[in-house]
Amino acid sequence: MINTPTSYLIRVNKFSILSLITIGILLNISASSVEGLNLYNDNFYFIKRHIVAILIGSLFFNLLRKLDLNLIIKFIPIGMFLTTVSLFLLLSYGVVRGGSRRWVDLGIINFQPSEISKVIIILFIAHQISLEHKDESLFKKLLRVFLLPLLSSFFILIQPDFGSFASIVFIVFLLLLFSKINFFIPFISILISFIPIYLIANAQPYRFERITTWLNGLCDLGNVEELLDRCFQLNQSRIAISSGGWIGLGPGTSRARWGSLPNAYSDFISSIIGEEYGFIGLSVVIFLYILLVSSIFLIALREKSEQKKLIIIGIGGWIFFQTIINLGGAVGIVPITGIVLPFISYGSSAMVSILIALGIMYSRVNE
Repeated sequence: MINTPTSYLIRVNKFSILSLITIGILLNISASSVEGLNLYNDNFYFIKRHIVAILIGSLFFNLLRKLDLNLIIKFIPIGMFLTTVSLFLLLSYGVVRGGSRRWVDLGIINFQPSEISKVIIILFIAHQISLEHKDESLFKKLLRVFLLPLLSSFFILIQPDFGSFASIVFIVFLLLLFSKINFFIPFISILISFIPIYLIANAQPYRFERITTWLNGLCDLGNVEELLDRCFQLNQSRIAISSGGWIGLGPGTSRARWGSLPNAYSDFISSIIGEEYGFIGLSVVIFLYILLVSSIFLIALREKSEQKKLIIIGIGGWIFFQTIINLGGAVGIVPITGIVLPFISYGSSAMVSILIALGIMYSRVNE
């Protein structure tokens, strides 16, 4: 794919996106049906909302891809400011679910601002990095580029939403790495980040427990007490995947969705893929993600505009990080974080936000 034309990469990219969205619809019909029936007496409650999110996201995608990127960028500084303020206000006025204050109640729907903030942060950092101010010191540039994004990230962390925080931190590092800022800055930032990361990991008991459980490999020892306690989700996820074998139990035949696997239609939908479609089905999904992410990065490398190149890299890094963490968490390769699987997991805010980002990726740049 390295020497392939951009037009071919775009076709591969769109094919991957459409395939993953289609797979997500089919999986959510099965994975969310039991929960929808239990909570709302409607098997199709979640899938209907999932499809509405896809339609809204597609509307934004088609609108944004026809716009001039420079026109979109004009609104980003005020957008970044409003995002930071809204995330701060969310800490007091947001809707609490699962112990986190992450949602805004819009009446018909509940919206998660941390998802759209990922798009805003990518655009803001890419724009600010590409600006050149005469006689500006490196410190002032870093302050201009990262002050508001890091402040927004901090507000997301204390909701608490460690998964979104980790995603943003990874995106920021990637943008630093591919930018024209001093080569040593990304590596220095890694070195000095170990202390705050350690402190953040210890800030919440449940988070510290997840990390230590993973580091000590407690879920791999077969201890019954652990498997029924702190390793319950991971154990049920592994059971679901292993029961699928090579070809799976078949579409709509998941047993884990009947309550044994919490969040089967969101955080652990990859386990349902393994259970219903087996190793082959899971391999196909992974292959589609490889096609998607590699095509995004190759499109970025062919982009002449430094600003747009960074935007596309940020979007690719976002999808890559969340995919790795979600799939890895389902089998215990990485700690469970609650990050959804892009395009497939149920999550209206996440779906709309990522389609908005892709619409901006396809927008034109008029010089």
